[in-house]
Amino acid sequence: MATQTNLPQLSARAQKALDVLADGGQFRHGLERNSYTGREQFQYRLQPKGGGVVKGVGIAAFYELDKLGMLVAASSTSVATYYKLRVA
Repeated sequence: MATQTNLPQLSARAQKALDVLADGGQFRHGLERNSYTGREQFQYRLQPKGGGVVKGVGIAAFYELDKLGMLVAASSTSVATYYKLRVA
């Protein structure tokens, strides 16, 4: 669990995202297609190190951590950008 004394009070979802990111996870901001409707839109997904998606953690937690300067772009493709925890 990531515990740093100089952090401001984080929401529960942002704290959960911080814990996953500290363990090697990453945020993915990418284009996704709904297989039922065929509609495409960009989504924020928190992906743990082992794979999968953490449900309930998305854009709000991403912006909360990004506003504090804790995220950095790790890699990018034509349809997705991956963010990891900034190493300071």
